[in-house]
Amino acid sequence: MTPGEFIGRAVGIPWVRWRSDWQAADCFGLVLLYNREVMGVNLGAVPKTDMATGFAALTGWGECDPKTGATCFMGWHNGAPTHCGILLPGALVLHSEGSDERQGSVRITRIAAMQRAYGDLRFYTYTPPTC
Repeated sequence: MTPGEFIGRAVGIPWVRWRSDWQAADCFGLVLLYNREVMGVNLGAVPKTDMATGFAALTGWGECDPKTGATCFMGWHNGAPTHCGILLPGALVLHSEGSDERQGSVRITRIAAMQRAYGDLRFYTYTPPTC
């Protein structure tokens, strides 16, 4: 699937905690879905824990310069991210935002707005470990 096809299909998917499919996805679930559908890399299921634990459990993330398709981790607290999305062309971020108390969905937001809301943004790519 191309990145454009993914974006067209993903925007509007409801936010649901610990989901990563075409019916619902939380922010980390969206990153997993993107990697599976666009990059051909299966990072597994969304861990049924906070995102910081899920991020720490996956080895293979490497920090990179901001580039289209990179995972944008943000809202860092105690060395771990609290939110994430995918960097798009035009300084935009595809992310899933919501909570158990407030409905949300997959949307596109300007990176400047993400920086104001979450502070430190860091960009990563995933490289599967080799044997």
